[in-house]
Amino acid sequence: MTLGMLVAALMSAVVKWTSSGFSSEFLTSLRFLFGFVIAISIYAAGKRVSLRTDSPGKQILIGLAWVLAVGIFYVSIRFIPLMDATLLLNTAAIFAPIIARVWDGRRESRMVWVGITIGFLGVTVVLRPGVQLLENPISLIGVLAGFFAGLRVFLLSKVRHEPTQRTALYSLLVGSVFSLLVMIAVGFPIRAPGWETMLFSPRESLEPYFVDSSLVFAFIALGVFSVLINYFMAKGLRFGTVGQISPFRYSAVVFAGVLDWSIWGIEPTWPSYVGFLLVLVGVMFILRGNRG
Repeated sequence: MTLGMLVAALMSAVVKWTSSGFSSEFLTSLRFLFGFVIAISIYAAGKRVSLRTDSPGKQILIGLAWVLAVGIFYVSIRFIPLMDATLLLNTAAIFAPIIARVWDGRRESRMVWVGITIGFLGVTVVLRPGVQLLENPISLIGVLAGFFAGLRVFLLSKVRHEPTQRTALYSLLVGSVFSLLVMIAVGFPIRAPGWETMLFSPRESLEPYFVDSSLVFAFIALGVFSVLINYFMAKGLRFGTVGQISPFRYSAVVFAGVLDWSIWGIEPTWPSYVGFLLVLVGVMFILRGNRG
C-alpha cells in the first residue's frame, strides 16, 4: 500500500507539472481513457468475468463520483501545495460515514463521530479560515474532492458482492465518457492559459496538439502509474484487511510533501503538519469505531 501511495504521489506530481501546459479537463480525460484502454486490454487477455450487473445505477454513480474526485483534485493541485491537496483528497474516510448516515440512516459508534470531529478539525487547520482562505478560496475545492472520494467509498460498499474487475471497467468507462462530454461542452480546452509558464515551449506550428518529448513522456508515465497504483493496492489487500491497510494511504501525503519541497521548493507549513496529524488520528478513531 505504501508503494502504491508513492506511485500516487508521483502521478500527482506529474499532473501538477503538466497542468502548467494543459487544462485539467484534458488531463482528467487522458487519465480515464488510458485507464480504460489498459483495463480492457487486461480483460481481453486474461480470465474474463461477466459484465452483466444487477446494480447499473450504482455502478454509474461510482464512476461519476470517481471522475469528479479526480477532476476536482487535478484542479486543486494547480493552485495549492501538493501536500495539502493530497491530504484533502484523503478525507474520504471522514466523509464516508457521514454519507452512510444521510443515505442509509446508518448509526455509527461514538468513537466514529469523535474521529470525524478530529478529522474535520485537521481539515480546518489546513484550510486556515480567515485571511488565508479569503486569499485562496480555491482551497475549498480540495475538500470537495474528498467528499466525492468518500461518496465513491460508500457506493463501493453497496456493490461489494460484484467482481472488482467489473466495477473497475464500469467506473473507467463512465469516467471516460463523462470527461469527454465535459471536454465537448467547454470546447475542447486542451491547453492551459499561458504557455509561457511552462518549463519548455511547444513547437509553434503544432500548438497545442503536439508538444516536446518531455510531455509525451509525462503522458506515458500517467498511464504506467495508473496501472501500478491498482496493482500495489490489490497486492496490499491480499495481505491485510481494508482497516489494517487504510492508514498507510496517508503515506501519500508525506510523499507529496517531499515532492513539493524537492521539485517546487514549497516547504510544508506547520498548519499542514498539524492538519495531517489530526486527520490521521481521526481516521484511526473511525477505523477502530467501525471494528467495534
